[in-house]
Amino acid sequence: MITFKDIGFRSVERSDVDLIRDEHNREPILLMLRDPSIVNETMQNKWFESITASRNNTVFIIFHKDPAKAIGVWKLQGLDDVNRCTELGMDIFSGYRGKGFGLKSFHMIFKYLFESLNIHTVYAKVGEYNEVSLAAAQKAGFRINGKIRESLFRKGRYWDNIVLDITLDDYKILAKKHKL
Repeated sequence: MITFKDIGFRSVERSDVDLIRDEHNREPILLMLRDPSIVNETMQNKWFESITASRNNTVFIIFHKDPAKAIGVWKLQGLDDVNRCTELGMDIFSGYRGKGFGLKSFHMIFKYLFESLNIHTVYAKVGEYNEVSLAAAQKAGFRINGKIRESLFRKGRYWDNIVLDITLDDYKILAKKHKL
């Protein structure tokens, strides 16, 4: 378990699976995800088995003060030990958005990835239609690096997938500025 100010993160447990599935299947959330498929209990259990067996693709619970009070999840996807890079995905649960948890969570995760795991570059992909997530990621320190054109199908049309990143050098400036 890692803590940072009044939040922290811990490994996902089987007891978290129902909450994660319920959040995933909420219509507004579902449409923002890379894979907007509705997930059932069997699928979620298979997902849990795969993420708990992998070091390169892992999921963590973000909590506020109490480790039992889940406020979101973050994912490491494709952790590359050779090139020291990884993809990051994060979701703050519905009732906790707009309260500053996203920014604090990004800063906590960056601190962990750059200072503890010796990551050099963290990247994320956000659908161009997801303006709130794009703004939050940029406010946290990500920079837009490019896009994968027309690679997401939502609401009857194709959208660009915006690629953002933050490097170790970017993080050092951010950490100094925000006293991380």
